[in-house]
Amino acid sequence: MSLRLSILPALLSLSLLASTGQAEDAVKHTNYTIALAGLPLANAHFQTRKDGQRYSIDAQIASTGVGEFLADTKAEMLSAGAVSDGQLKPDEFRFRYKYGKRVRSFETRFEDGNVVSTIAEPAHKKRKGWVEVRPEDLKPVTDPVAGLILPVSTDPCRSVIAVYDGEARLDLKLERKGEQKFATEGFRGDAVVCSIRYEPKSGYRRGHRDVDYVRKLKTMEIWFAKAATLRVYAPVFLSIPTKYGTLTVTATRFDG
Repeated sequence: MSLRLSILPALLSLSLLASTGQAEDAVKHTNYTIALAGLPLANAHFQTRKDGQRYSIDAQIASTGVGEFLADTKAEMLSAGAVSDGQLKPDEFRFRYKYGKRVRSFETRFEDGNVVSTIAEPAHKKRKGWVEVRPEDLKPVTDPVAGLILPVSTDPCRSVIAVYDGEARLDLKLERKGEQKFATEGFRGDAVVCSIRYEPKSGYRRGHRDVDYVRKLKTMEIWFAKAATLRVYAPVFLSIPTKYGTLTVTATRFDG
């Protein structure tokens, strides 16, 4: 899977999880916008369920506007698991995408924070320079959806988050930059601003230009706001500089 179809959708998904419900048992529907240089690329719809100490997050992302002219793109993601002290601990992650005529799907199972199985269909054709995923890379890790939902008792700009998306293993390195005002439907207040760096570990092709480009970026940002009802920090904004303008993902509704 190329970086564009793996790492970037993963990064996008991290910033799309704004709502986790206001009641012990709840279902929430939220919508988001993804844009490049201010031009709409995709819309996203998330359905979040919380039932006691269990959660599930279903996501549907589809190209729109300019994005429809670039390629017909659709993605579906599911993260499900337990809620413990405000932190999401996945035991299942599914990711399926369609990019033009290409379709791939991934299913990963977790146990106690470690990957116990993963299936990719069709299997990736490993070219020269492919960095194999080692057993030690898969413990402990989280999925790219649950990884950035953090307890309010922690600093959201914590140092390193280990992520596995079903094929690629990467570290997200965060560092606090300050605070910014943020307002959207359901929320108005301060957001914590973190710089975010991408560090590939395995499950990618060494020397791939997209991987190298994102790895060298030093100006990516992610903003967190408090979802007080569940006592977590969740991302509300992400910006990624690209050669064609800044890619942004913005929460258009956030239940703070």
